[in-house]
Amino acid sequence: MSEPLRDLATTRLAALCLNRRGRPRGLTFDDYMLRSALIVDLALCGALDQTEDAVELDHARAAAAGLGDVAAQADEGDTGLQWWLDWGRLGFDQWAGGLVTAGVWRLRPWSPWRPLRSYLDDERDRTEADRVSGRSPVRDGDRSPQGLAVLAIGAVGGLFGPVHEPPPWVLSDLGEHRWAADLAVERLPELAASMRGIARAAD
Repeated sequence: MSEPLRDLATTRLAALCLNRRGRPRGLTFDDYMLRSALIVDLALCGALDQTEDAVELDHARAAAAGLGDVAAQADEGDTGLQWWLDWGRLGFDQWAGGLVTAGVWRLRPWSPWRPLRSYLDDERDRTEADRVSGRSPVRDGDRSPQGLAVLAIGAVGGLFGPVHEPPPWVLSDLGEHRWAADLAVERLPELAASMRGIARAAD
């Protein structure tokens, strides 16, 4: 299952959450961001389809994309996708562990100079290209749907500098899958604002 996982927007966004030494940002917000990206990946692989009055989930297609467990979690109960984005159990640490198990990432060897867990991203060139592209996005007509999702979610996730909305063409170029990215782009800033409000109240 390593190849399907390697090219997901979620995996590319997770890599952008690592610093130069492979350490995660360690933000709770990244859990929300990755779950939102997983919703987009499920849509892109054909496992999620929005109809006029519902969102349908195809577990077989999700499994073929390496997302069978994700689909099972997202489909638990009768709560809806936004509830799962807000409250789902799957977060950054679980996704990173799955990437290590699948051989997409590797754990860096422990050392007293690097006591905290860090990862080796074998797609570092792609990750750096995503980072550069996110800071100065240009519409070139040759970007994959996963690349568009990285631009959209990374912009509202603060992965390319200050938080900002993605350029309108990023969402429009996703075509029929735009609805899934819209959910992420609309909900993530709300969650970030809520987290800031809770932090201020605790001070």
